[in-house]
Amino acid sequence: MSDNKKSLTVFKTDRHEDFAAIIGSALIVVVVLTYMAFVVPSVSIKPQQDGKLMEIFVKEGAEIKAGDKIFSLEVVKKKWVKNVMEEKVAIQEFTSKAGGKVLKVAGKPGDKVKKDKGAIIVLEHIKGTLP
Repeated sequence: MSDNKKSLTVFKTDRHEDFAAIIGSALIVVVVLTYMAFVVPSVSIKPQQDGKLMEIFVKEGAEIKAGDKIFSLEVVKKKWVKNVMEEKVAIQEFTSKAGGKVLKVAGKPGDKVKKDKGAIIVLEHIKGTLP
């Protein structure tokens, strides 16, 4: 009887397979990021919270940079204080995470908005940058 154990691996060790998996994953990430940076033509900026649109700081055709204020929402902030839920209405300003040209301003002050539903602003991001 022989103690030779046969393995299903093609290589002598599993290190080669691990290395191939790492390279494959890296290639997928590079392809997706390249697609987002150079092929995606525009980005829809949606509200991050439920609330009421108070003000829009940009106009159609304007060039904006990352970090510029783009709109403000009236939101309800909730927190527990001594076993009681307190609600407080606050105005929260949101900034752009990408630079580019404003193609369309879809929202208008007074509109009720839902989290991640409907675009407020459509932005043509700068090619070569991630939206």
